[in-house]
Amino acid sequence: MQIYESVIGDVNGGVTTGLLTGVRYLKDNRLLPRGFDKRTAEPDVAVHGGALEDADFVGASDRVRYSVAVGDARAPFLVQAELLYQPIGYRWANNLKAYDKAAEPRRFTGYYDSMSEASTAILAGATLRILGSKI
Repeated sequence: MQIYESVIGDVNGGVTTGLLTGVRYLKDNRLLPRGFDKRTAEPDVAVHGGALEDADFVGASDRVRYSVAVGDARAPFLVQAELLYQPIGYRWANNLKAYDKAAEPRRFTGYYDSMSEASTAILAGATLRILGSKI
């Protein structure tokens, strides 16, 4: 299973959230607009990384498959999934905490910590009840 997220890489190929140290995209996690053609997109909005070859990562759609080992557990099972949107990513905001000697990042991360839960929106959700013993 491939899960895509927007990841920016530094000159050594490592992951970075620093805009001044980022030199290329490593992965892509956008929900593409309906009608978006990733094969003909302009370079400044192009799809990057493994998402380019993902056949079901298309305009207005993507499919994610999860596999959960249940061991000896028996049904019934309840599976719930939610698609969340958060305008500022957790990793990006928390990487700023390393700069706590300056007032601006300290103020920003304080705002983020106090508002991140309230700024998250549920875009979609699904629930599945599995009643039988075979999945």
